[in-house]
Amino acid sequence: MMTSTHNEKTQQENYEDQQFLKGYADIKKAQSEMAGTKGGMNAIYKRLKDLGWSKKDIEFAMSLEEKDVGQVIADFERKIRIAKLFGHRIGRQMSLINGDGATEADRAYEEGRLAGMLRKANLNPYAAGSEGYDAWQRGNNDGYAFINQDLKAAIATEGPGN
Repeated sequence: MMTSTHNEKTQQENYEDQQFLKGYADIKKAQSEMAGTKGGMNAIYKRLKDLGWSKKDIEFAMSLEEKDVGQVIADFERKIRIAKLFGHRIGRQMSLINGDGATEADRAYEEGRLAGMLRKANLNPYAAGSEGYDAWQRGNNDGYAFINQDLKAAIATEGPGN
């Protein structure tokens, strides 16, 4: 049996050291992977910037996807209230958020189209046989058709003067 001296560690200390070193290696690996992912994301942002889209546009789109419509409207109402306080022109444009006048079928179509364009699972949230169900499905099909088009080739064939 070994005697414990000041240079020897307990099993608990050895375990803690082992876990620290494993965690350290895992973090270094994750940092390396994140750097590669961040580089890829920056290339995507650059490509979009060249087309006139900003990081803020992407952030806004993500916020729309993450929040329910009530929260999005509340955010806009708060911003419009602030704009009114500052006498900004947008503060006088309250009609922008006073109801959209869209029918259920119109909303369903747009929801389905977005789902298709984002290549989300074809999970229609409307009751089978309803007008919303059919509209959502048409939108989903149109969204998939849009996102799968080779628009870059179409632009290349247009060229100047065509």
